[in-house]
Parts: sequence; structure tokens; C-alpha cells
Amino acid sequence: MVDEGGVTRGAEALALSQSAVTHQLQTLARGVGQPLLEPSRRRLALTPAGELMYECAGRALSVVNETGEMLQELVGLTRGTVRVVGDSTIGIYVLPDALAAFHRLHPQIRLTLEVVNRSQVRESLLVGSADIGVAGKLWEDDLLRNEPFLENELVCVSAPDHPLVAKEPVRLADLLEGPLLLREPGSGTRESAEAILRQAGLEPAPAMQLASNGALKRMVAGGLGVSILSTYAVRLELESGHLHQLQVEGLPVKRAWHMIWSRDRSLSPAVQAFREHLRGQDWRGALAEPLGSE
Repeated sequence: MVDEGGVTRGAEALALSQSAVTHQLQTLARGVGQPLLEPSRRRLALTPAGELMYECAGRALSVVNETGEMLQELVGLTRGTVRVVGDSTIGIYVLPDALAAFHRLHPQIRLTLEVVNRSQVRESLLVGSADIGVAGKLWEDDLLRNEPFLENELVCVSAPDHPLVAKEPVRLADLLEGPLLLREPGSGTRESAEAILRQAGLEPAPAMQLASNGALKRMVAGGLGVSILSTYAVRLELESGHLHQLQVEGLPVKRAWHMIWSRDRSLSPAVQAFREHLRGQDWRGALAEPLGSE
């Protein structure tokens, strides 16, 4: 009305009758407790209260319009954030390739990756510090949802000149005399290795445990023992000849990595797009090219 210069023109712009606009102005004035228009017939003039209301309404409309534009950007994936948390093996050897491919598709989306012990993935999702998590072995948890998306093959590795190489194929029980070296408690790889041994009636008794794939591989390559690891973690060392894939009865064993998210939190369009991206196949070609070793 103010922008149009009068009640009549304002009513026309709003596609309302003049009486309807006048009634709404009177209702608003009663609610404020102050007159909004000066009593002048010659021109439309606002009282101090009217000027304040006009200024505040302008700011409110600006925020509404800006919010609408931002929501459109979110839906159109030109704005947003995806916070990913992954256990150490997939966080180091797989997720960087998935995130890089997603970034090429949606460069405006801000991406973060936190690599943690598997036991910390659940906590990050429940406290809201991450939007989506990735881990192998799952928890029995009504607070989280999950979906498998990538196969994870576990193999036994040794130094090329380890005594067990000459005895291939060997039994799972022989690995305990390797001696057996494993990841630290709480690691998904550790739990998978223990499950493999226990299913064969063996109680895992690692001679050494390490909180790093890189340190563990160097121990094995140095002849200090054997270990059970993901093929993604040892691909470079197997290709270079620093490690040997030991032929063991019952191995390799295939597991699955899962994407995980909170049941109680809504996923933004960007997070939903990343989840759909993980389901796809296009980004997986880069996994065949090992770039380095942790």
C-alpha cells in the first residue's frame, strides 16, 4: 500500500477490495495499539508507529525471500554441507575417492571427512557431529539406519619370505603361530578378524595389536607376523611385492561396508544426494588405482 502510494492502488496490487484492505489496516492498528496512518485526506502518510511497522515488515519480507532462495539452492544442490565419518580402513582407502567424485558433480557442496575408530562412528552420528557414517560390522541399534553399499574382502597377508608361505595352503589355526598381529580393540577390521577365527572354533590371541593399518603392514612386511586386513588396505603392498597374500583355508571372507545415518534426523538434499552417490557405480573405478599407503 505504501509502495503503491495509496489504499486504492494497494488494494488493486493485492487483488483485494479497498474495504478489505482498510479493514486489515484497522485490525493491525488495534493489535499494535497505535494508529498507523496520519488522518489526512490529501496524501497517504504513516505515523511513527506505521513507519516502524513498514520498516520491520520490509526486513521480514527480505528474510522470507532470502530464505526461499536458499531453500531453492539446497534443493538444487548449489548449497549445503555433507559431513561424513568413516572407520579407519574405508575412511583412508575408499571414501576419499567417493568424495572426490561427488565434488566433481556438485562443487558448491561443502564436504568434510572424519576418520575414526569404528566405535566412534556411532557416537558421531548420534550427537549430530556427522550426517552420514560408513562402517563394516554394525551395531544392534534402533537409533540408526543402515544400508550395505560396498563389498569388503578380508585376506591374510604375510611377508613374502614368511615360513607359512612354504606350507600353503595353511589352516586358520596356523595363523595363531604366525604370530597373529591385529588392529586395536574397537576396530571394525579387528572385530571381523576375530569373528572369522571364532567361527572356526579358535580364540583370537594376537601377539601384538596396533591402531594403524600402516604400522601393522610394516610389522608384517618386516616378518614379525601375519595379519587379516581388507584388500583395499593392502592392494599397493601386494602389487609391489612387499606383502604376500597367504593362502588360508576359509579365506578370503567377504563382508560389506554400510552407510549409516540417524533414524531421528532429517537428511538434507545434499546428504540424500551423497547417499545416492554411494549407491552408484561411477565413482568406484578409481578404487582400482592405489595412490598410497597409510
